[in-house]
Amino acid sequence: MSEFPELSGGGRDRQIALVAGLGIIQAGLMMATAFATRDVFIALRHATGESPAQLPLTSLAVLVAAALAIAACQALARGRGEAIGQSYAVELRSVVFRAIAALGVERAGRRLGGLSLRFVGDLSAARGWVGMGITRLVSAAVVFPMAALCLWLIDPTLAMAGMLPILGAVTLAAGLGLALGRLHRDLRRRRAGVAIAAMERIPIARELALMNRLPRELASLERKGRRSAEDAVRRVRRVSLLRALPNASLGLGGAMVLWATARFGLTAADAAAALSVLAILVVPVRECVGVWDRYSAWCIARDKCRTLLGRAEALPRVRRRGRPVPLDLECLRVDGRTLHLRIRAGQRVRLDTHDPDLASRVLAVLALRRAPQAGRLHFDGLPNQPAIAYIGDRPVVLRGSLRRALTMGAAARPDDDDITRVARECGLGPAMTRLGGLDGRVEEGGGNLTPGESLRVALVQALLSHPDLVVVDSRLWPALEDAAELFRRLNARCPATLVHDLPEAVAGDVGMVLRLSEHEGRKTQPSVRRNSKLGS
Repeated sequence: MSEFPELSGGGRDRQIALVAGLGIIQAGLMMATAFATRDVFIALRHATGESPAQLPLTSLAVLVAAALAIAACQALARGRGEAIGQSYAVELRSVVFRAIAALGVERAGRRLGGLSLRFVGDLSAARGWVGMGITRLVSAAVVFPMAALCLWLIDPTLAMAGMLPILGAVTLAAGLGLALGRLHRDLRRRRAGVAIAAMERIPIARELALMNRLPRELASLERKGRRSAEDAVRRVRRVSLLRALPNASLGLGGAMVLWATARFGLTAADAAAALSVLAILVVPVRECVGVWDRYSAWCIARDKCRTLLGRAEALPRVRRRGRPVPLDLECLRVDGRTLHLRIRAGQRVRLDTHDPDLASRVLAVLALRRAPQAGRLHFDGLPNQPAIAYIGDRPVVLRGSLRRALTMGAAARPDDDDITRVARECGLGPAMTRLGGLDGRVEEGGGNLTPGESLRVALVQALLSHPDLVVVDSRLWPALEDAAELFRRLNARCPATLVHDLPEAVAGDVGMVLRLSEHEGRKTQPSVRRNSKLGS
């Protein structure tokens, strides 16, 4: 299981401490503002029509300087908060991606949309909580008590009068906020359903239209979208209600301060200072409502990520041997057939069966792309996996240059002359001309390559990567006009152990033939001669 990243890791603890320090500075400046406001009102109290007030310049300067400094601290704190959130999201993204890679064959059974949400919803929730949740919570934890202390220093009576509505709002918000977790969970489930359904249909949207199926599918998406929208509105209503409570408490607290001033004969200057502190005090309360909302979203995302990490196995470690490797199939069971044999290092083996799907599944197991039902597959006894080239009809291609696509499996990128030479030998000359050479762009998943060009790309990848084992599983290969020539080139240029399912018309009489029987359940051990029988 991968390690879940620590919130305080990667230097984020220092950044959070900086945000806390900025909160302390803001709180100190707010206290200075409150007392400067009181001094100004004291000066105004002594003013008359014949004797204008002599406002204290020092207090006015404090008000102006404090306002500018508070704005600067807030901007800096928000910037630091975003940096903290982005840092955590980057680390979590790496951990989640590794976990998806470590799912192994389970990944094939999981829909792409569900995994993609890990990089959208979950990471956004993590970034929001760490960047704008924790940092604001830390700032509020500093500002709130210092503002309350300032209010108490101005006048305990006014402090009691102004704080009661705010404390009541905090208590009420705590009760109403308990439902946010459930609302986020419902909304996440709805949004995930819409996203997965849309991602499933987008690649075949035109085909659905030609089948006159598009209206029905759009209606289904609209129903899912409406339910998701209703959940989103319910969550926003709850959050809006929670955000309104601090504003309402500010009005009630201000009224209570004015009432207490009149009731107990307190000075107007103290009342003005108390009102300014109340306005300051409500800010962290209002931000804590947003923090709660982000924390609720993060809890859902965190649980989903932990579930994913819990399913992950150890990532396969690959160490290139630089030589062919043997394969030991120890009671390996695939589709009810039990395979028990040894393939020598450097041997050429052709699987022969009337069931092409069975051959593909066996080859996928040998290439570690699929798990067997039982049994074990050994190579040369070393703890790390050998370098395996899997030549199929859909090679691993990322969007980018043709050069990048052709060298995906290479330990070190060859020079352009070698890449070009091998590509042309494998029949990619016309594709290189069409795309504009090695710098030409290949679309996502090789979308601008023909099926034959995609197969040739996989072949070039294998030849340039110098693997220890080559597994060929291609139904398209025999249809190529130069199929036999391509296989001869692979056989001659690649000394690795080679296992394939190509017909004899393409592969010739090279190596050993293992026939997969149609019967299930029986275990046999074939000999190492040509046309040997692989029992089922």
